[in-house]
Amino acid sequence: MKKILFPIIFCVAAIQTYAQQEIKGTILYTNQTPVALADVVIFQDDKIIDEVSTNENGLFTSTLENGTYVLKVEESGLLLHSQQIIIQDNQEIGVIIVPIKETEVSLNETIVTGQKKMIEKKVDRLIFNVDQAEGAKGGNALDALKLAPRVKVDENSDAISIIGKGSITVMIDDRLMQMSSDQLANYLKTIRAEDIEKIEIITNPPAKYDATGNSGIINIVLKSAKGESLNGSLSSTYNQQKYPGYNLNGNINFRKDKWTVTANVYNGSGRWYNKSNEKTYYPDETWKSNGVNKNKNAYIGGKVGVDYQINNKLITGFNLNLAKGDGEYNNFSTTNVVKINQDQPYRYITMDRSGSNWDWSYLGLNYHIIKKFDTDGKKLTFDFDYSNNPFSEESKTISKEYNSSWEETTSKYQNNISNADQKSNRYNASLDMEHPINSWKMNYGTRLRWAKDEADNNRLTKTNTNETNNINGFQYNENIYALYYSIEKQFAEKWTAKAGLRYEHAEVKGLMKNENFEYSKKFDGLYPTAYLMYQAAENHSFTLNYSRRVDRPFIWYLNPFETKENDYNISLGNPNLTPSNSNNFELEYAYKDLTVTSIYYKNSNDIFEQVSIYDPETKINTTKPYNIGKSYSFGLSENLNIKPTKWWKLNATADIYYSKTTSSIPEMKDIDGLNSEFRLTNNLDLNKKKTLFANYSFNYYAKGYDNLQTTGDFMRHNIGFRAMVFDKKLQLSLNISNLFENKNPYYSSISNDIKNTREYSAYRMFRFGITYNFGKQFNIERSKSNQEQGGGKG
Repeated sequence: MKKILFPIIFCVAAIQTYAQQEIKGTILYTNQTPVALADVVIFQDDKIIDEVSTNENGLFTSTLENGTYVLKVEESGLLLHSQQIIIQDNQEIGVIIVPIKETEVSLNETIVTGQKKMIEKKVDRLIFNVDQAEGAKGGNALDALKLAPRVKVDENSDAISIIGKGSITVMIDDRLMQMSSDQLANYLKTIRAEDIEKIEIITNPPAKYDATGNSGIINIVLKSAKGESLNGSLSSTYNQQKYPGYNLNGNINFRKDKWTVTANVYNGSGRWYNKSNEKTYYPDETWKSNGVNKNKNAYIGGKVGVDYQINNKLITGFNLNLAKGDGEYNNFSTTNVVKINQDQPYRYITMDRSGSNWDWSYLGLNYHIIKKFDTDGKKLTFDFDYSNNPFSEESKTISKEYNSSWEETTSKYQNNISNADQKSNRYNASLDMEHPINSWKMNYGTRLRWAKDEADNNRLTKTNTNETNNINGFQYNENIYALYYSIEKQFAEKWTAKAGLRYEHAEVKGLMKNENFEYSKKFDGLYPTAYLMYQAAENHSFTLNYSRRVDRPFIWYLNPFETKENDYNISLGNPNLTPSNSNNFELEYAYKDLTVTSIYYKNSNDIFEQVSIYDPETKINTTKPYNIGKSYSFGLSENLNIKPTKWWKLNATADIYYSKTTSSIPEMKDIDGLNSEFRLTNNLDLNKKKTLFANYSFNYYAKGYDNLQTTGDFMRHNIGFRAMVFDKKLQLSLNISNLFENKNPYYSSISNDIKNTREYSAYRMFRFGITYNFGKQFNIERSKSNQEQGGGKG
């Protein structure tokens, strides 16, 4: 540890410079009130000489030599003021008058924008600016999500959720990613963190968004080309856990006159290793399983986007996204079966999954038109989207059973081979109108979505005496037709209100091709949203919001096809699942962009989840999704951004909430308890040129309760360094995750009074990245359709 801390201390100490004289100044708004806790950045010859903060009275001090400087005043990530100053013979700077939160200032005919804060609060969402998170450098979108406020990424499954609310809907540039959690995690690993502009955490989404997703939306907004430019980047990342992995990536952005073109290609491969420990406590026996899991995947893909500005009021274009990947499981486990009150196993069961593999591909196509009108802010957007997401898997499991002397019981031999081919085709068409009238802001439109999912399954079971083959085909169609309207108005100077209503009509149809089984259902729902914001003072705001949401099961939960690993482990889907609805309330207080405090409450009915039911007599474990019951939770979330010194930025978050799930499954009991998570992120500037950086983060997750499952506590220490050289065109980064190899959480559930616990080993991971940026770019208004839609509107 000393070897790691010493270079940090040394580099931080190197920041101190020779001081000739102390100078003072005061920053005031035009209304003569002090600008408290603003950033004052002092440049000389384009180099940062000093960076300080004002106190509560707007006063700042700095130590400077005689000379000419440029002084910039930034507040909440925005540049308020810039001017030239001359320091000579202890001269005071005096009082500087700045405007109240203008978004940009012109200096020497160049548009200059202040540095963004890592966390920003909007009326209906939190904004996580990924560029400001040092721990994400050199990583992928999943790494960035692990650092985002109120977001949790499961250590083992990579499932994404909002703390205190559960699973969520993930969108990229306002486009819904309808994939299983495994497929989504694999796809997010193909997106570089450096290509992400921001991540929007929308706990109670406005009416314009799909009502799908009981716990809100995470919208990943990607960067676009800037005007009159040709620029790009080449990057490579190497990571090392137990086994190595790599990623290669190339980007190019071009904008000239009326054309904007962006392109990206990537290729990568990775391997993951862990050990698992599972125990099942039957009344007469204990089953102890130890496994070794060696998984790998590889992917390749690319994206291209073209926009053409027909005139000042009309833009059209398309985006094409292609990706392909494959992977392999090489897992082996041994289960020791021990009688109660005995020390030694009386039989053993082994399962070998070596050679199990999968492959997937993704095609996404978008065509868009943006029409702007003479009326300020009036804009009509049309989008058509098509996506195709095939997925196939071959699962191999050889199961053997032995007596206490490790002599094989030949009648228990099984070789199960399951082949699954899934095809998903989705079409979306939407019209969205932003229509301000005087002080009223209206937003209305429609979205039509047609989805067709097909799954063909073939399971072959071989034993020592016979061979059986089971073929199944399943088709699932889901069509959703939606209308929405919202209106927003500021009144009484300090009050802003927004209300919306979304109507959705859903038609679903399932068909078992081989068994002449068919079902169809229709659902109609109204999903209101409401926001009320009170600006108590310039730096203090309160927001109260409400939304009703729905969660609909996807095909991988609905397909009733049965998959059998051996005589004791069976999994299948449930076509009788029904949608789950929830009500969400939230009260937020924000002080500038320094702190955001949220109190929230959520209740849900008919929640569905995949659960394992253990039979005490047969010892068979059946895994199946059910509508498990209803739940409610309420909690407190705190997000704090502070700057203890000019070179140290600190972000601290805490989430504490109580949850209770009332089970509707006879085999499982109600569960409730207190949950909490704490996160501390430190970003350090190691030199005045801002070319050397370090970061350290600490996460602690307390014991918690998630629906009908209990999770154990665990912690994480992560550290990273980044250097920018050759005029900041070349970037080198090193990140170490799970620095001290802390334990992973355990997972525990009880069914039929039988307790099952699972735990996975934790390993340190090293990630080294190198990026070369070329070309020039300038900040101008974005014109890309998906960016227009995803720009953080309330």
